[in-house]
Amino acid sequence: MIQQLQRGQRLTLDGLTAQPQLTLRAHLPGMETADLSVFGLNESRQLTDDRYFIFYNQKASPEQAITLNPSEHSFQVDLARLPLGIHRLVFVATTDEQPFSALRRGTASLMDERGDSVHFNVEGQMFQSERALILLEVYRYQGKWRVTGVGQGFSGGLQALLELMGGEVVAQEEMPLLQPDQSAHPDHTASQTPDKSFTPLLAAWEPLQSAPPRPAADAHACQNCGKRGSLFAPLKLNSEGLCRDCAHKAQEALGRFRTRFLAACADGVMEHHEWQDLQQTVLREELDAKTALDFVRTDALRLMERTLTLAYSDGIISSQEEIDFRDLARLLCIPPGLLAPLQSELVDLRAATSIREGHLPAVQTTVLLDAGEVAHLEVPATFRHVTATRSRDIVGRAVVTNRQIYFIGGAGEGGWNVQYGKILRIEERSDGVNLELSVKKGSGTYHHVSKPLILSATLDALVRLHKRLLLMPQTERASRSIPQNIKIAVWQRDQGKCVQCADNNYLEYDHVIPHSLGGASTENNLQLLCRRCNLQKSNKI
Repeated sequence: MIQQLQRGQRLTLDGLTAQPQLTLRAHLPGMETADLSVFGLNESRQLTDDRYFIFYNQKASPEQAITLNPSEHSFQVDLARLPLGIHRLVFVATTDEQPFSALRRGTASLMDERGDSVHFNVEGQMFQSERALILLEVYRYQGKWRVTGVGQGFSGGLQALLELMGGEVVAQEEMPLLQPDQSAHPDHTASQTPDKSFTPLLAAWEPLQSAPPRPAADAHACQNCGKRGSLFAPLKLNSEGLCRDCAHKAQEALGRFRTRFLAACADGVMEHHEWQDLQQTVLREELDAKTALDFVRTDALRLMERTLTLAYSDGIISSQEEIDFRDLARLLCIPPGLLAPLQSELVDLRAATSIREGHLPAVQTTVLLDAGEVAHLEVPATFRHVTATRSRDIVGRAVVTNRQIYFIGGAGEGGWNVQYGKILRIEERSDGVNLELSVKKGSGTYHHVSKPLILSATLDALVRLHKRLLLMPQTERASRSIPQNIKIAVWQRDQGKCVQCADNNYLEYDHVIPHSLGGASTENNLQLLCRRCNLQKSNKI
């Protein structure tokens, strides 16, 4: 089937072909020196990765999803291999020698292996001094691929195109770079409607299914291709029964699966359509699901850490967030031993949430309390005593009761108690809390606490109970709650690494200007720090 595109017209590829392997080709008589290029753009029409600018000096993308064939003036495109972050392919022609007004009747085509094709005609009379021309755009919209004929020229040549692709393009999701007459495509109104499809909860997601196994081969033959050796040239097989060529192809397939996995979780959130794409990748590459997940084990653990960091940033966790965390761990088949540290943090986070809701536990303590006084927490702690001339640490333990806080110093240091009515503010730190009191004694930082989140949550609940306030989170962490979209934007901007040392373990959201000094929970005032760098920064600007 051959279809003719008009300028600005759109077609869904489903109506043209079911094959993901396509060819982009251009015939430009009168412009024999023109160079062809393809830009792989993200959802915002930006070239965020130079490896997806395919031209005569860079003939293929990393996973070979876009490859240039210079002799035929064409590009081979495999839509199934494209990373999820690539939403739009822009097919362009550029020239340095003559403007596109010299072009005679040219054609840009998109075709599949069977010969089904879409053609878009361009003529020189449409242009004047333009030295760059956008021919076609192939783009993803609401989960489906479409193609549109553009035919837009640029006087600045390739440089103008590069500036356009690298800058902000304010446009509707469905509109191509050229704004054609809406009458040319009657589905314009419908195309602007956002996707309202239902996304099921993680509990309803199906685990990845392995590709159907190949028929069992002879023990002395390759289990994939069936190749056999000879008496004089025996075939070497690996532990999985694969020959060297098949083992190499299997590793390349696992590498492509990892590329798509990293693209799926680049924003710190795994969505259902991304999980379905991973399933299609497993089937297309003929992979074993367990082997594929084992191959991305380190990346999967980082995704789990990010999931917990997003929940941990406001000091509370909902029941649904906890369920989603456990379901994601189940889908990713993470061994319990590797998940244990994150599970421990999750337990603490859930306990802190329960405490802030008013469910204070009663514990046995080593100190003698007054009648009717109940201990809720006892933890080792170190108080930083600061004077005008020096600062020193006093090692001891903190006992939190329903009436007051006791700090018992060791080695003859003595101790003190703090009434809840004297507490003005509680600031949670990475390794303890900072108390601002209405009196000098006991005011300062209590650090080297094993569970600072539990300590801050317990103090928060008891202070608000004492002051007859509602049981709502009011510690420094809780009062600076960060919206989910801000968390994701900061994570993407900082690339999931500490901005100081580039570590990607035990990350925390930090206010550049501390919240206690008036800093806001905005994208420009937030950064990712590892726990060590956050401790060193403390509340400094």
